[in-house]
Amino acid sequence: MQVSPNSSPRIAALTICGLIWAGTAQAQDLLPDPAITPDNGFITLQVENDLFAKVSNTDRHYTNGLKLSWLSGPTNDMPDWLKSLSAPPLFNLFTNEQNITGVSRRVGVSLAHVIFTPDDTDATAPVLTDRPYAAWLHTTFSLESVRSNDLGESWQDQWKLDVGVVGPYAGGKGVQNGWHKVIGADRSAGWDNQLKNELGVNLSFERAWRSNLFETPKFLGLSTDIIPYGGVALGNVLTYAGLGAIWRIGPTLPDDFGPPRIYPASGGSQWFHASTGFDWYLFAGVEGRAVARDIFLDGNTFRDSQSIDKRPLVGDLKLGAVAVLGGARLSFTHDFRTREFYGQPKMDQFGSVTLGFAL
Repeated sequence: MQVSPNSSPRIAALTICGLIWAGTAQAQDLLPDPAITPDNGFITLQVENDLFAKVSNTDRHYTNGLKLSWLSGPTNDMPDWLKSLSAPPLFNLFTNEQNITGVSRRVGVSLAHVIFTPDDTDATAPVLTDRPYAAWLHTTFSLESVRSNDLGESWQDQWKLDVGVVGPYAGGKGVQNGWHKVIGADRSAGWDNQLKNELGVNLSFERAWRSNLFETPKFLGLSTDIIPYGGVALGNVLTYAGLGAIWRIGPTLPDDFGPPRIYPASGGSQWFHASTGFDWYLFAGVEGRAVARDIFLDGNTFRDSQSIDKRPLVGDLKLGAVAVLGGARLSFTHDFRTREFYGQPKMDQFGSVTLGFAL
């Protein structure tokens, strides 16, 4: 990843924080869990880009995302307050909290970078009718729990704390134009108009269910299921509340919650069940979010900057496929996102590729 020299100290600080967290979590004892096959954790690499969806060399709106994540194996070696926090009250929402057969708790850390541009990347002056240039470099600390009961139901709770920087220190100009130079594409000329430097702090919570209330029949001899989820986020980067669900179909469906995403990081799970052979499934999903704040549209929080009037309701339609071979999982998601600001001529599309490895 190519970045500007001014961003190096902040990148180093964020990386060191991530390594400290990862080292602490790795030292914890791994515990077998009856609900989830014991494992030693997972490494996940994710790439999101509009190129994957349009198969053309263009940059428009949410144009690129990169994320490298580490998730621990199941562990119970954490303070009691973290155990309580990992799964907040209302355990029985859409599930039966009686006869719990397994509880799995994990911690994780990731480093991510996302880029946004207007449609016209040749203009050097601010494009006031489109979203501003912006980049967001951040470390995410995560805490999750999965609970299962004797009815075969389970639910996953995830807390995520994002800490990073928006603005030139995030290195968006260097990353995008450096990559364009490698592939022989035109440079984006308007990065001098990007959002100003701002510390970004965001906290989010999400719950997903695998409940018998959503049991679905077989289709053409293949298994199907529905996994609903809901979440909230609060911070100066993103503040929203959302609901979504994915429908899966395949020969056999694993007990995970589908593939994860980068922006916004909603739905799915980094952990998955390793396969003794080859397994696969297809999926389709919908998600809606009520957005109170989006720094990439609203502009900087404490300083004047370019902005655009955002739409308060945003929806996603997702189509994709997942393949698992041994201890590796590969997924592809094609995302259709409704218009995010007033005056946006059409919806956006981008693709997401995720490669995960069981340790």
